[in-house]
Amino acid sequence: MDVVAFLGSLDVATIFLTSAISLVFLKIVQRAIRGPRKKLPPGPWRLPVIGSYHHVRGGPRHHRISDLAKQYGPVMMLKMGQTPTLVVSSPELAREIMKTQDANFAQRPDHPAAEVVLYGCSNITFSPVGAHWKLLRKMCALQLVNAKSIRKFQGLRDKEALSMIWELQEHARCSSEPVNLTDKIFRTIFDTVSKAAYGENYEARDHLFFISEKLMSRSSFEMGICDLFPKQKWLTKITGTKAKWESLVNVMDPILDKIISSTKVAPSGFIEGEADNLLSALLRVMEDGGLTISQVKAVMLDMIFGGTETSSSTADWALSELLRKPKLMKRAQDEVRQVVSDNKGCMNETTIESMKYLKAIVKETLRLHPPTPFLVPREAIRTCEVNGYTIPAGTEVHVNIWTIMRDPKYWSSPEEFLPDRFLNLNIDFKGFNFEYTPFGSGKRICPGMLLGVASVECMLTRLLYHFDLELPPGTTPETLDMTDTLGFTMKRKNPIIVIPRIPS
Repeated sequence: MDVVAFLGSLDVATIFLTSAISLVFLKIVQRAIRGPRKKLPPGPWRLPVIGSYHHVRGGPRHHRISDLAKQYGPVMMLKMGQTPTLVVSSPELAREIMKTQDANFAQRPDHPAAEVVLYGCSNITFSPVGAHWKLLRKMCALQLVNAKSIRKFQGLRDKEALSMIWELQEHARCSSEPVNLTDKIFRTIFDTVSKAAYGENYEARDHLFFISEKLMSRSSFEMGICDLFPKQKWLTKITGTKAKWESLVNVMDPILDKIISSTKVAPSGFIEGEADNLLSALLRVMEDGGLTISQVKAVMLDMIFGGTETSSSTADWALSELLRKPKLMKRAQDEVRQVVSDNKGCMNETTIESMKYLKAIVKETLRLHPPTPFLVPREAIRTCEVNGYTIPAGTEVHVNIWTIMRDPKYWSSPEEFLPDRFLNLNIDFKGFNFEYTPFGSGKRICPGMLLGVASVECMLTRLLYHFDLELPPGTTPETLDMTDTLGFTMKRKNPIIVIPRIPS
């Protein structure tokens, strides 16, 4: 009997039953080969090709993802194009990622722009964890961002802040016109960080300032097609994005070369932490064969992006919140002026230490307006389990601190700016309290957090002591625009415009 005749002798029910049994058997064999089905975290429905991308469109990305987290829970899986993306939104899971399984989540995912602009991701922020990364972290810590170095550069911070104060005082004496305080804060902190990192080179620094402004303005960080498919390198070429990044590097490169050529190399055998500046120490390591010129340039840019934008945006948000609440502004001014008066007019890091309310203002600002709402993304090195769910190797991981630090489970009146909450709260930003990690935690904690906070405190102290800041006509505390925008950091969409008055 041939096959056709045999099938013809069977009724439809028999054929259907046989096919069903065969399919079930095939599935059982496949599952036995692959192992048990992985239990992935919940998440929103996906579209072909772009995955979950459409769910984070239509508004600020951190707001959209926060809304999704409320719907799908504290551990949520998105698919951004070809990239599986885990979002964790609770202190317990933040601890799991940044402490318990820190070693497995210490890697950085591919970032097409950083690959070009940051010289093959050879800076501290994006460099893979390893010997090179450890060397850079150690040098940065010893030379620039430990407690000793912060004290060492106290005079520099004071000098740059006073330069801005004198300029504003001159303006206040001659005019009642509003000024763009956001721009002045950014320039002052830029000058402070660049001098500490590179030393004095005014012409080159002015050029670099212009480039940094240009780069920050380009970094809208709204995901584009190249970010959705980071492993498809050809996309950066056909879309022209790689050419744009390379054109920026071509402008920056000679400026960095000029700064490097004018910097004195630290002597051989210098004591770590005692070089004139970070660049001087890096150049010594380069001459000894420990770094390449591209790696040195990548760290130089790290200092600008990480040290300037984060600090200036934090100072910006702190002043915005105080302008919205004049009573809090007056309380802060009263404290600053009283402490300075008690110390016979002395205003330095030591006197700032006794300004408890000012420090609470900075902490509360970092809670409501963290520099990066998801921290810098991490990546799972190996397949692992988080909260009972399988997380495949290569998954990009976002710690959603913007949602965590506004969670009513851990914060009373979480949407309100209430510095008083930190006066009696034994909590800081050093990565041990996972309901409050504005700078991250673990291996990838921001190495410049102490320097950044010192810069913000210095800036606020000077402004609050020397000026009464008023909103321009037509703007009231109630109508002050507080819209945020996610660029290189989460900053104000519009600058702070104020009228500086010299107190009588």
